[in-house]
Amino acid sequence: MLAFSRKFLLLCAFALLLAAPVRAQTLGFSTLTADNVSFDSSSGTLSAVGHVVVIFEQNRLEADSISYNQFTGEIIANGPLRITGGDGAVFTATVATLSSDFSNGIIKGARLLLSNRFQVAAAEVRRSSSRFNTLYRTVGSTCTVDINRPVPLWQIRSERIIHDTEAKRLYFEDARFEVLGIPIGFLPRLRMPDPSVQRASGLFAPLLISSEIYGYGIKLPYFVTFGDSADATFTPFVTTAGSFLLEGEFRRRFGNGSIDIHGAFAVKDGIGEPGDGFVEADFVFKLPNESELFMDMEVSSDDAFMRRFGYNDADRLVSKAGIRRYQTGGLFEAGAVFFQSLRDDEVDEEVPFTLPEIDYRKSWEEPLTGGRFGVNLSTVGLFRVSGRDVFRASASADWRKDWSAPLGIRATTFVEARADAYRVWDDINFEDSVLFRVAPTIGGDLSLPLSKTTKNGALLVFSPIAQLIYTPELSFNDVVPNEDSLQVEFDETNLFGLNRFPGEDRIETGFRANVGVSYRRYDPSGWNLGVDIGQVFRFSESDQFSDGSGLSGKSSDILAAVSFELPPRYGFASRLLVSPGVGIRRAESEISLHFDRFNVEAAYVFLAADVLADSPIDRSETVVSANYHISENWKTSMELRRDLLASQNIFGEFGVIFQNECVEVAVSLSRRFTTSNNVPPDTNFDVSVKLAGFGGGSTSREESGTCLQEQ
Repeated sequence: MLAFSRKFLLLCAFALLLAAPVRAQTLGFSTLTADNVSFDSSSGTLSAVGHVVVIFEQNRLEADSISYNQFTGEIIANGPLRITGGDGAVFTATVATLSSDFSNGIIKGARLLLSNRFQVAAAEVRRSSSRFNTLYRTVGSTCTVDINRPVPLWQIRSERIIHDTEAKRLYFEDARFEVLGIPIGFLPRLRMPDPSVQRASGLFAPLLISSEIYGYGIKLPYFVTFGDSADATFTPFVTTAGSFLLEGEFRRRFGNGSIDIHGAFAVKDGIGEPGDGFVEADFVFKLPNESELFMDMEVSSDDAFMRRFGYNDADRLVSKAGIRRYQTGGLFEAGAVFFQSLRDDEVDEEVPFTLPEIDYRKSWEEPLTGGRFGVNLSTVGLFRVSGRDVFRASASADWRKDWSAPLGIRATTFVEARADAYRVWDDINFEDSVLFRVAPTIGGDLSLPLSKTTKNGALLVFSPIAQLIYTPELSFNDVVPNEDSLQVEFDETNLFGLNRFPGEDRIETGFRANVGVSYRRYDPSGWNLGVDIGQVFRFSESDQFSDGSGLSGKSSDILAAVSFELPPRYGFASRLLVSPGVGIRRAESEISLHFDRFNVEAAYVFLAADVLADSPIDRSETVVSANYHISENWKTSMELRRDLLASQNIFGEFGVIFQNECVEVAVSLSRRFTTSNNVPPDTNFDVSVKLAGFGGGSTSREESGTCLQEQ
């Protein structure tokens, strides 16, 4: 009924206007609805009272009452009123005088809300040219203000703010920044993007840090946009130890690729040599035929620079460039790899660079037998400034077929043949020779998956598997250098592998049987249990693997793995490598607990000494990380890594974060307890503050609360 009366009154209003003198103007707005509408033909004034809504294009005015003069084209609105602009800005006020197209006007006692984030209270707002809103005697914040929090956590007071709705910029004049009502900074001029802008040039909040190495420091990032597809960040970094660094980051996106570059340069180191720095770069570009060109680069001018200033703790930097192509049933990759060692005990001239490194793989269904046939081609060249140089070319072919036998038995048969050619320089053990090697392999496996469903609905799966493999050790094969298979790790991922060496320079030979069994329980209440046990048996003694690898002798160590999951709160996994005559050779355990407000993850590892793998002593470490949500706004996190055999900590960190609808404050304290790469133990303290509501900040206003009061 109410809707019908509004429509009827609207029709009456238009009828009155049509009956007005010829000199009268038509309505300047396109839509008007109200409870009551009247028209004074002598003065050309239309009056509307009660639930008034005026719409012009994308602008909307809601008020208790309005009067519109068709001769002057002016609207006088009385509130409380609400004006919503096409740019998303929302004004609330007590009274407003506006042109009929909303392009100009004066708003008294106004509150402005931008993108439901940043609110500004002003004594008066003047709107002009459909573009500029000028606010006088203002106070603005993204913090919620209500009876319990009458003073926002932070706010900006200003004599005048100009809001450019087209450029989406806020210009503050005589701005004063306050925290809990206390002034802490003054700027005669301040420019910010309005909250609707996702990317805009300007300063980021400073980052305060401290270190035992360089003292106290401050970083002040400046962000620059270059259109919609590129940007850069320049960050001056100054410390009390006299260091002055310039950090930089550049990002560019193309229709067929991307560029990311990050680095730092020491204008004045204060600790080491001036001019030190590092660069990290990633390039990827798509090419025709599902190919892509790529480059990943990491370069540092000094072994200790990145660790000294907290950029990276890596002890080796790897750079790689080339071209690659991935297709169904095949891949191709060709490139070069460059290594930079940051270790104290390594000589840069003896670290190889790889050129070229080429890998090609193609596989397809073979129609004659129904199996799958594949070929592999690869080359690699390792060259050093000082030391041995090696070039290897390899080719292999393989065939595999799966079978289903009676009684649920599943079988797989496979054959592989491989040939390698090596050229070696600058090694007296090989005398600049050309070396050849051939390795055929044949084998198969049998498995019998058994399953059962219990009375309570749990599914039990028991799967024994036995695999037989034979690779002859041919007497005419040459002995080749070993560059990529020095460290062997025996676990459940390669228990049934044809070759347990991680690289191509060593091939596992002999007649061997890989035996294992797996058990799974899937309980209807949600928890899962898994157990895997396996061992390798040989028909003759083998000295291919070191004792510490767990694979030496006629029988390997016993490999066991246990896992338990009760989603989403509990998880546990443990792996053991047990030698019957020695004991535990390797142990790894992980546990995770996830609750509504508390999460913890812990890991433990023990590795027995393995001299041939460049690990002459036992190692045992544990790491624990946890976070706790104290309340809706407060959360803490911690991490501790400890060497159990040496009874000393390796790394520790503790952090506290406060976050609400308008600010995020993060404080962290960390310490590295060990010396590495000429960098002594170090304690770092970081403080960062992010104000929400500008430049597409992630924190959004959930409750508007009571608007800020004007000055």
